[in-house]
Amino acid sequence: MAEGDSSAGVNRPRGAFTEEEKGSFRAWGRNLLRPRANPFGRSDATNDPDGRALALWRPAWEAGVVAAAFPLAAFYAWAAEGAWAAPLGFCLGAFGCVRLVDVVLLLRRRAKLSGKAPAFMGWGDLVLRMRHMQGRSGKTGKTDVRGEKEGARPGVPREEAALSRLRGVLSGEDALFAAGSGTPVKELWLGLGFLWTPVHAQRLFELSTVAPETLFVSPFVKKLVGVREAGLGPDDTGSPVLHGVGDDEGDLFRPLSSLGGGTAIVGTTQAGKGVMLTNLVRQAILRGDPVVVIDPKSSKRLRNAVFAACRAAGRAKPREFHPAFPDRGIRFDPFGSFARATELATRVKAVMPADTSGAFSSFAWQAVLVVVEGLLFVDRRPSLRRLADTIESGIDALLDECLTKHLTDFGPEDWPARVRAKLDEVEEQGFRRGERNLELSAKALFWEETVKPKHPEPVLNRLIDTYRHDREHYAKITASLMPVLAMLTAGSLAKSLSPDREDPDDPRDVETLEGIVGAGGVFYVGLDALPDSTVASALGSILLADLTALAGARYNEERSGASVGRISLFVDEVFNVINEPLIELLNKGMEAGVHVTVAMQTIPDLTDRLGSEAKARMALGNLNNLIALRTKDRATQDFVAETFGKTTLWQTEVGITTGAAAHVKPNFSASVTKRMSGMRDDIVPRDWLGRLPNLEFFASLSGGKLYKGRIPILIDTDEGVKLGPVKELS
Repeated sequence: MAEGDSSAGVNRPRGAFTEEEKGSFRAWGRNLLRPRANPFGRSDATNDPDGRALALWRPAWEAGVVAAAFPLAAFYAWAAEGAWAAPLGFCLGAFGCVRLVDVVLLLRRRAKLSGKAPAFMGWGDLVLRMRHMQGRSGKTGKTDVRGEKEGARPGVPREEAALSRLRGVLSGEDALFAAGSGTPVKELWLGLGFLWTPVHAQRLFELSTVAPETLFVSPFVKKLVGVREAGLGPDDTGSPVLHGVGDDEGDLFRPLSSLGGGTAIVGTTQAGKGVMLTNLVRQAILRGDPVVVIDPKSSKRLRNAVFAACRAAGRAKPREFHPAFPDRGIRFDPFGSFARATELATRVKAVMPADTSGAFSSFAWQAVLVVVEGLLFVDRRPSLRRLADTIESGIDALLDECLTKHLTDFGPEDWPARVRAKLDEVEEQGFRRGERNLELSAKALFWEETVKPKHPEPVLNRLIDTYRHDREHYAKITASLMPVLAMLTAGSLAKSLSPDREDPDDPRDVETLEGIVGAGGVFYVGLDALPDSTVASALGSILLADLTALAGARYNEERSGASVGRISLFVDEVFNVINEPLIELLNKGMEAGVHVTVAMQTIPDLTDRLGSEAKARMALGNLNNLIALRTKDRATQDFVAETFGKTTLWQTEVGITTGAAAHVKPNFSASVTKRMSGMRDDIVPRDWLGRLPNLEFFASLSGGKLYKGRIPILIDTDEGVKLGPVKELS
């Protein structure tokens, strides 16, 4: 037909195609022009079963073709004669250029497999990133490193403008980043890295079938193809491939609002856990948060980082408490702020070791409550030392003081004489002299008969019941309480944790946690756990109990939700101090503004501390964010891999079959079979978690995103710029 085609039963003009046919033509064109093994193109950004995964890491076979194509092209273009020589030389040259691009791309991929050497940064680098995050928080105009507005030159990026002035400011006395000035920083900088996707998991899976060392290229070739960064050497810890399979890295920024719940940092010794923790502590101080740092190891690096960050932020010197160096710190009163007497009893109970039935800890709680109520009744400030002295010696003196006060206020004027008249009656009722204080027993009996009916007082009722309790039984059920109180009141801790505010011989300041946090301060607590882990555990536990009470007070004051001020709590080696109050903070503290970051080495450490795997899992279940450095323990690797989730990995199987018939005229046959199968596996394999180089990590953050990164080491003695301007992650 000349004008149309009716093969499909529909007349249409010649040359017109359906949308389905047009789509087929476009797909055919894309396949024809698809770059071979191009990791930078969208065509390879997939882990689908397309059969091209191994081609990403193959040898550069095209190099031989390139080596032959260019000399031949030159020969035909200039030396050969004939009209056909120049076009042939041009074609050979173009063919060589195409293959050269393939070689460069392939070698660049292989060059990255050697990873990146540990990075270092100065204070200037951190300031630039804090300013970058501040600028992304919605502030208009440019801001210099002092927090003042300035008119940046048109077309000059904000980071470059700050870089040009940074050296002068660093050499002066001004704060590098004035905490609390300008727009609040609402983001967190995790380091340098990239978003980890199923694509990278597939690449890692393919590389696990070969020896990656055979794919490394020489430093000369790395420079030749444009890869300038130094990689890890053969003597460095870990496998560089984990970072080498990624694309170009950038700065990892995450909104603080997306980091809901607690954050856990997991890593074995010397993997970089301390560097990551100090990085997060510095940023919290520079942001202007009230910061509490609990350091069981009393790490000099962490302590210096806290003090240096306060200087850089222009904040007051941190308040410090250290049992081994009482003279350089403050006196801390863990009973300094409370709303009810029961809160103090709960804080002491939090320090006690858990018992199976809970009977001993419950009675110890009640014993502490009775003493605290008695001290408050006679207007005496509760303290750990007064608590220990009263429970150890008995409550006779405290009960006598409370009865005397109440009888003086509400009893008859002649009550002393009438109490003396009760002595015979008390003795007749079985209170033999020597077994009980006869005068005190008479006073208690007189109060019950005369004053209590008209002026009841529950505090006195509980004191009298405790006084009449069998003393031998009382000593047994408080046996677990006394060692705890002894630990917290022994030696220099007696004055440091039970401060006498009127003591003229002790010039140290007396602080409470509520006062430090209320003033927006920074509190560093070194627990000195290495020589005395028992006392360190008790100190950390009672401090966490105090902070939990502070969070509860915020709830009671209806200060919760998005508008409440942020409190940043950092706990290193959390297994030394974790207790029920910390679990409560992880569970409910964020609503009151308490954001918890804990660091640990292994999950079994928590299990041993809490007494069961179920309790350890309960604590870990409240940690919504996980930063995992190198881990060697299998249980910890299982937890990390379980948290990161799974993906589908594709595997190719190829089979070749040949055969021939056994007769005079053979009949040969051959077949090739190719099968691709997908399997569900960890997106970060467990075995590879033990191969992470130092300072490299995987981070799973709220919202489900997974990052592969590395954290630079901040050099406090060098305040320059080493990393350079901020590079946004594409």
